[in-house]
Amino acid sequence: MSRRAVGPRIPRIQRVGLVGAEAMAGAVIAIGFTWLCMSIDVNPMERVGQVSGLAALQVRFIAVFVVLALLWWGVSRRLSRPLALRLACCSLAGLATGLYAGGVALILRGTTWPLNGVGGDSGQLQRWVVDIQHGRPISGVYPPLFPHLLTYWTELFHPDRPGAALKMLGLVLIALTGPAAYLAWRLVLPPLWSLGIGVVSVFPIVHAAKPYVDIVLIVLIPVLAKLMSSLLGARAMTTRTLLLVGVAYGLSLSGLFLWYSGWFVWSAPGAVTAVVLVLVRLGKEGRVPFLRAVTMLTSTAVVFLALSGTYLVRLLGSSDTPDTYMYFDTNVDPAYFLMWQGDQPGRIANGVWPLPGELGGVGVFALLLVAGLGVALWLGPTLPVVQVAGLCMLGAFGLRYWFASHMERDQLVQLYPRTSAELLYCGIVLCGMAGHLVSQKLTGRSATALIGGRKGPVPALRASGAVLCALAFFFSMAGSATVDRFMPNQSGAWGTLGWTAQTTQQPDGKCPRFAPEGKCTSLKELLEHK
Repeated sequence: MSRRAVGPRIPRIQRVGLVGAEAMAGAVIAIGFTWLCMSIDVNPMERVGQVSGLAALQVRFIAVFVVLALLWWGVSRRLSRPLALRLACCSLAGLATGLYAGGVALILRGTTWPLNGVGGDSGQLQRWVVDIQHGRPISGVYPPLFPHLLTYWTELFHPDRPGAALKMLGLVLIALTGPAAYLAWRLVLPPLWSLGIGVVSVFPIVHAAKPYVDIVLIVLIPVLAKLMSSLLGARAMTTRTLLLVGVAYGLSLSGLFLWYSGWFVWSAPGAVTAVVLVLVRLGKEGRVPFLRAVTMLTSTAVVFLALSGTYLVRLLGSSDTPDTYMYFDTNVDPAYFLMWQGDQPGRIANGVWPLPGELGGVGVFALLLVAGLGVALWLGPTLPVVQVAGLCMLGAFGLRYWFASHMERDQLVQLYPRTSAELLYCGIVLCGMAGHLVSQKLTGRSATALIGGRKGPVPALRASGAVLCALAFFFSMAGSATVDRFMPNQSGAWGTLGWTAQTTQQPDGKCPRFAPEGKCTSLKELLEHK
């Protein structure tokens, strides 16, 4: 491939500077927009207030987007078009999830509690904070990194109020999910496609009550794809470089594993298969490429085990722990994964679910994912991104069907419905990759540029601007719809989490500002019940 086809290589220092600028732009916009939305003064417990709040979110979104668009245009005209495109994409990623976080802040206006108050996982995390502060052990199976971060955050910003700490830390994590997803996908894709695939998937995947869980899934797939690419490129690295790269992957994977390990379980069959296929491919090319890839993998494994080995042993030791919790999704057709309702289905539990599709029970969205999978496998079967997403999807299906097929016999669930999120995410990835590969084919650029890590020419200003506007339109609608699902109500769906936060007595003994008729549930009674 000619140098012209893949574009000029950017010096390393300049690349680091560009990545730093992207990350800074995304984080500042995400946190800044969340803070801006905290000024919306409505009653989130009344429907008219909720509608007014959603509209106020959109007014701010449009205003900030217009200002940012003018700034992007100025940078592209006066400084650099590549810099403008990168800043535009990452700042829009921050704006997208800033809207999500701002909406959750609106839902929790007037209360110090996070979603679900002291109930469920929120309450458990708050109790763990107290245990950690008093030197008591917490669950040896649950990933330790987030509970300890929450403890540190509590001591630093909200002493003796872990609920308030969880609320604010949750808002920060939701806001930063967009930039994190974008930057993770920038490891393997150009800016516009990283924004389209990485941030679009946030809204159907990330749950506002536990954002720290789902961000690991969104980041893990591109990190694994980049690892496969690095293994293929190990032949061109010096020994020192490939060892350092292996260490970097070990640190990254260990951090994600200790943050939330569940997605590693469902991804393991696909990830291991992808590694084996890469090694087989390199083995056919010769002994040297194979050994260099093995060296990098060994470096990765050593660092991963050094940091996460103790927790991994505990996790494997508890693998036979029975899970008997039969909830709504365990009674749904196991082949359906397009919308996971979890254990809070609300009115859906008493209706027809899933809704019957138009073609053999399959709906239009499912057909889109099927078409995307087919096109991605057709045009890019050797690309690490396609292989990792496809194999992880296949492996998750295998585990899902295995546990579901034994559910009656063993009366165990073993968390298999949680694979819905991974299946949906991998389907979105493959659909996005199909669009990317088709666009490359139409413009005459080879997909192999993805393996080498060098990207093609920057799209024309008008074309990239049009795509950014279209994505902004989607983010505004998806963000509003997602926030609306969490608006406080007593339907038994996700809005129940907001209702609970607004009707639970606060640590100071007062009711939240918008508690109906100024009445709320006694905190003492709730804690005694727990």
